[in-house]
Amino acid sequence: MCGVALLGAFDRFNYGDLLFPVIAKREFAANSPLACVRTYALARSDLSRFGAEPTRSLRTLLQPGSLSEGDAVIFAGGGTIGAQWSAMYGNLLGRAGNVMLYYLRRLLGDDAVQALSRQRFGGCSALPWVIAPEDLPFPVPVAYNAVGASEVVNLSPELRSRTLETLGRASYVSVRDATSYALLAPVEAQAPLFMAPDSAVLMSEHFPVDWLAARASPALLARVDEAPYVCFQADVRYVRRHREAIVAALGEIYGRYGLPAALLPIGRYVGLEDQIALRELHACLKTPSFLVGGHASIWETMLVVAKASLFIGSSLHGAVTAQSFAVPHLGLDDPRRQKLGHYLATWDIAEQAPCVAVHEMADLAGQALAVSNEVRQSLRRHLIALSCRNFERMAGACAIAWA
Repeated sequence: MCGVALLGAFDRFNYGDLLFPVIAKREFAANSPLACVRTYALARSDLSRFGAEPTRSLRTLLQPGSLSEGDAVIFAGGGTIGAQWSAMYGNLLGRAGNVMLYYLRRLLGDDAVQALSRQRFGGCSALPWVIAPEDLPFPVPVAYNAVGASEVVNLSPELRSRTLETLGRASYVSVRDATSYALLAPVEAQAPLFMAPDSAVLMSEHFPVDWLAARASPALLARVDEAPYVCFQADVRYVRRHREAIVAALGEIYGRYGLPAALLPIGRYVGLEDQIALRELHACLKTPSFLVGGHASIWETMLVVAKASLFIGSSLHGAVTAQSFAVPHLGLDDPRRQKLGHYLATWDIAEQAPCVAVHEMADLAGQALAVSNEVRQSLRRHLIALSCRNFERMAGACAIAWA
């Protein structure tokens, strides 16, 4: 029996991050049932009330005896390559903690804050989500599963070079978009490098709509079954910058297509805070709408997108959910976060690939709605097949038996 350690940012409420270990465990159960799969994050956590996998801490993984021959460490997904220790720590601290980090950075400098953050979690690598086999208590294969790497551009030349060198010692690297692939291209000389869709696209294979509905609250189920709707999501900075334009656009979508708005918070940690943004937006809307609560589970979040007539949002995993359930969708253009644009440009059809400005939402909604179900289902099947193939290749590279 082999042991598989899934590692990633699974200790904070971000819908996509919470999905990765859930889906990976389902894939291993179906294709490598003898594998013992454990989930690790920076901190020990238990978000199981939202449907997530409880996590063990990174410090636990790095203790002697935690790994042995035949095991593997897999970074299970997310835009993790290039993310730094202090940013990950800040996600867990709340507002007051982030203020503390800000003043520590001003007082001590960024290098010192990175070192303190790394020490807090017992880390031994320059970046939290880039680890070489020799950084582990026993040198087992290390793999990266359809990760994002767009943040590599923000690293210093020295740290970028060290990151590429460390990735070159992995047994397998797959990235989720063409931009990430180009940034990591030098790795290909030392390690297998592939491009694959985000693994969350497999969700509809494991969690069909009826299964999700059985796990939703009666009140939410009544709302999503009441009438067709457009599901809208954005974070607090985006909504506050464009509030009036969003109100106008959702009003126009209702006028043209008869779709009230379901406001869905997807990212709920400090820095995104969709729940705050959408509560404020809901109070301003002049057309029919309903607000999904800030304590919705990952199953309820998935269901709201899966049952929508249209999804519009800035969340990459909102769009991936729409792809998985063949729901028409549009990404919102946000210069601060371009990972959604990179992903859709790589893996979507022409009518849904460009991210749109708020003033374009109503016009381009019609374009997305006009795409036939046959075309959307074809895209869904294609992405799922590619993701399954990625899991199979990764297992082979790590010497894990796979059905």
